[in-house]
Amino acid sequence: MLTDNEARVVWSILSGGLQSEEDRIRESGVPRTTYHSAKLRLYSEGLLEDRYVPNPDAIGVPRVSFLLSRPPAEKASTVFETLSKIPGTVEAWAGTQVAFAVIFHKSVEASDSFLGKISSGELGDPRAIISADTAKQQVPVYFDFEGTWARYCGSSATKRYPCPLPPPRQESSTRGDPSRGSSSSIASLLTRHFTRPSHLIGPASVPKSQRRSLQQGRVEWRVFLGFPCLNTMRYRGLTLQDLVFIAGKLKDPDGMAKLLPDLATNCNVRPFLMVGDDDSVLIASLGIGLRALDGAPADARPRHSVIQVLAQHLKDIEVIREPLASLRMPVAHRFDILV
Repeated sequence: MLTDNEARVVWSILSGGLQSEEDRIRESGVPRTTYHSAKLRLYSEGLLEDRYVPNPDAIGVPRVSFLLSRPPAEKASTVFETLSKIPGTVEAWAGTQVAFAVIFHKSVEASDSFLGKISSGELGDPRAIISADTAKQQVPVYFDFEGTWARYCGSSATKRYPCPLPPPRQESSTRGDPSRGSSSSIASLLTRHFTRPSHLIGPASVPKSQRRSLQQGRVEWRVFLGFPCLNTMRYRGLTLQDLVFIAGKLKDPDGMAKLLPDLATNCNVRPFLMVGDDDSVLIASLGIGLRALDGAPADARPRHSVIQVLAQHLKDIEVIREPLASLRMPVAHRFDILV
């Protein structure tokens, strides 16, 4: 059972960005001692996980692929193992119905090779495959859980959402050359969370050279919700029970830019992942179970159904729900393998 204070601490961390710990405590409205004890518990029990996400531009990654597929039951274990071993795989999730992966490709040839595996059927029946060009803004939401948490707590307000995959930096002198610039500080940040307890990590705790990489956008500090804990966690009678994937074809090439604000405004739905190109969109969100919040504010209640809003912008819509209780994550947020 999550308390109101703990829920506010989660929100303050998910929405905090590079602000100081003092600012987060003050904005949360939670007493300092309570804040620190709640934060320690949340990290120790795995509800919150720190990660440093690299800017693909800064480490020479021209493409990032997102795959959602349905593997045949008799080949599922082989598909999951293959996905986990593809160079650059930072996410590989296995469910009873789906396989999901995110792969950072160090070259266009590596991306083409991955697409060839999909065409051969080696990775199951693809329901969505998007290979995002990192020079373009094709990933407007990248594992940003602030919007999900706000809805879970009965609010429509967010502070920083949506956070995209870190976009190309203004300076181009180091693009495609990870050996230049601040590669050592990037490497230190990407591997840091695997060697120290997560509750000790944060932008204020790193050396000056590493803070510079954060300030310059070469790496971003992100906090993720720990999926294995969510389906047993309750707050005011609510649980986060399902992982929900939505795939579809755009009716309009500009439809993705319109879809996200429509979902937020009309449905109070803010997916933690959204990626697309001129043709297709893939969305990932978390489904809330049990009952509605008692006394939820009026502006948190949806005006339209999600399907109605999706249908305005997409065709060939497919919705796949995977219970969090059955989800396995053989590879989760492994950005350290990229350096």
